[in-house]
Amino acid sequence: MVSKGIITREEKIAQSIIDFLADMRLDLDMIGIYFGRYARIVIYNRLQHIAEVAKYHKEADEKQDYQDHLDYIKNISA
Repeated sequence: MVSKGIITREEKIAQSIIDFLADMRLDLDMIGIYFGRYARIVIYNRLQHIAEVAKYHKEADEKQDYQDHLDYIKNISA
């Protein structure tokens, strides 16, 4: 989350994905089947990229990572 309570669009989407995946009533295998059937390979690759970045940042130093994130957001339009 960005300082001063501002939530980015990406953070909202990430929270929605987390909420969907946390729903224990969902059959993840069926979601995988439908995802494989309907999503283009580009979408699959983007999802895979998200998972790889999440894993990297989960293992990284969280305090420095968060500060880097804030710096990145501040400089997006620069």
